[in-house]
Amino acid sequence: MELTSKGVIFVSAMGNDGPLYGTLNNPADQLDVIGVGGLNYDDEIAEFSSRGMTLWELPEGSGRVKPDIVTYGTAIRGSNMKGSCRYLTGTSVSSPVVTGAVSLLTEIMKKNERLSRLLSPASIKQVLMASADRLPGISMFEQGSGKMNLPRAYELLQGYVPQITISPGKIDWTDCPYMWPICSQPLYHSSMPVTVNMTIINGMAVTGTITSPPTWHPNTQTSGQIVQLSFSYSETLWPWTGYLAITLSVGKSGANYAGTVEGYVLLTVQSPATNEDISEQTSTLHIPVKVNIIPTPSRDRRILWDHFHSIGYPLGPFPRDNLKLHTSPLDWNGDHIHTNFNGIYKHLRSKGYFVEILSTHFECFDAKNYGYLFLVDPEDAYFESEIRKLNEDVNEKGLNLVVFADWYNGPLVKHIKFYDENTKQWVVLQGGGSNVPALNKLLAAHGVILGDKVWHGKFSVGPHAMEYGSGTSLLSFPTEGKVLTATLYDEASEMIHSKEMSVSDVPIFGLHHGVVSSLAVYGDSSCIDNAGHVTDCFWFVEEILHMIEQRSYTFSPAVGESLNTWVQGSFRNPKLASTPLFHKYSRVMTSTDGSLTFREQKTCPVHLPVESRDFNDTYPIGQFNNKLLSINLDNQPVDFVLMEETEDENSIKLFYILGFITFLMVIVVCAFLYFMFSFFHKKRIILYRVRTRRRV
Repeated sequence: MELTSKGVIFVSAMGNDGPLYGTLNNPADQLDVIGVGGLNYDDEIAEFSSRGMTLWELPEGSGRVKPDIVTYGTAIRGSNMKGSCRYLTGTSVSSPVVTGAVSLLTEIMKKNERLSRLLSPASIKQVLMASADRLPGISMFEQGSGKMNLPRAYELLQGYVPQITISPGKIDWTDCPYMWPICSQPLYHSSMPVTVNMTIINGMAVTGTITSPPTWHPNTQTSGQIVQLSFSYSETLWPWTGYLAITLSVGKSGANYAGTVEGYVLLTVQSPATNEDISEQTSTLHIPVKVNIIPTPSRDRRILWDHFHSIGYPLGPFPRDNLKLHTSPLDWNGDHIHTNFNGIYKHLRSKGYFVEILSTHFECFDAKNYGYLFLVDPEDAYFESEIRKLNEDVNEKGLNLVVFADWYNGPLVKHIKFYDENTKQWVVLQGGGSNVPALNKLLAAHGVILGDKVWHGKFSVGPHAMEYGSGTSLLSFPTEGKVLTATLYDEASEMIHSKEMSVSDVPIFGLHHGVVSSLAVYGDSSCIDNAGHVTDCFWFVEEILHMIEQRSYTFSPAVGESLNTWVQGSFRNPKLASTPLFHKYSRVMTSTDGSLTFREQKTCPVHLPVESRDFNDTYPIGQFNNKLLSINLDNQPVDFVLMEETEDENSIKLFYILGFITFLMVIVVCAFLYFMFSFFHKKRIILYRVRTRRRV
């Protein structure tokens, strides 16, 4: 931020941790930086190229679009240490390509333009993004604005006028798959509000101010007033950038509506005078909005996915879920249905389920709207009020609870540590794969207790191969329920004592049908996690939902198996890990005089919809391929030529010409002297030979 605030154009590689979503690296994830992804020569996103969305805003917010642009990064010719050529691959190759393009763009500008406001981190970023070619069939979290187009960027730069732009340039549910995940699920009444986090780029000055709250202008001809909007934004833009979060929901009047509604958001930014030549500037932007709306689905098709209780990197040092993976020690993919859990999200959507994200505590949702609550790989604790409400929701309101836990072992948490080369410090983990002690408190009223042994191994359920990647097991379960067992290995014993120990009949899944709802608990989340690198078990999730719907303990005929009767044995409660810094990263717990206490519970967010304004009939309804920059290319030059030189540039050119002429003259003189020396030397040798013969 300090660099770009001083006018330095910052280009950064996205990273080579693809193809998973949420794998982008810093500083490419910053608003004011040009984040670059990689392409192969088929104009496809390279598999290695890291994807968005940004993770800083999670879980209470929504990630931003990254990369900004993409370009070639596969088998690019470059130099090696021996002075010859080699082929280079990676986004660290793509970003220098963009840096070179930026250098060319700055060179073709007149000197007075380069030193003025026309050349800035914002203007170059705007031009590169506006000129990029969108790649078909690829999400914005993979390609950003698209493939870099240098000639078109040159054209846009010729007529550039300082202004504000926004990324993405629109909100359009009908533009799939580019607008994935926004477009992947229609909006409906009573659903969790959907937030789109947009990046404002201010080409007018390093600072700017949003002069008044953004306004919503629905098109009443398409029933746009059904959609309610609220805004959160950075009132001051610095350096060169800011954010605009638009939260969308459907009012009660749209409970039975089916169709596509339209409108636009109006945003105005003002930048102060920067010097005597540049006065105060104002720029206004129209952001098109187009939303697909359906009647509210039935409760049994709606799933609420808890994301509030997820903690991962960069928020805190929490370990990976599958301990067999050695590529990264931390859980850093966001644990979000649009990042590493996007595979199960897409599968559930393909089966007709609607999946919503809970980004607040349990008291902020109405259980009567949902058939299922999914708790997947939670790392945080639970408020006492959350535990009471969930018990009521399950026992009285018919909310089915589905839990995918993960490993937890106190000695193993202490055993796993790594040295951070950046901070020159040892990083101490602040939890296991999931917070099993907190889950045990949450599920105690339902008779469920999870253990602290870590299990891994392969087994099968009917025709399906399954893999357990560092999970926990059941110690206690309701006697009326039934379980699935498998033969697994004790992974904690292997890692700490280097002893391989196989144990049969380990209870890894339990299902219990209560009076009005059901409870399903599986001890590992790796098989529904794209980052887990194990055989996926999406079919298993589908089977769980089927057995809950049918209130059965038998898998479908295609699987051909049933669950086993639970046999309660003796057990001890899990040992707590020493995590003295856990409170720093928790949204539930804090530390008072060295002991953990509950934080003050936040009130549920209220998204007050803004008042609708009149729709401007002159605005082009339905024109959603809007230009990112307000420039008329028809009046711009189309040839990629150099700009007219200034007087200083002519002087520099004359200096180089004179130098070249002098160099040629030196070569001519040297050649003449060499010729004369050779001529007289030859003549001397001939005379010597003649004299010698005469003597003989």
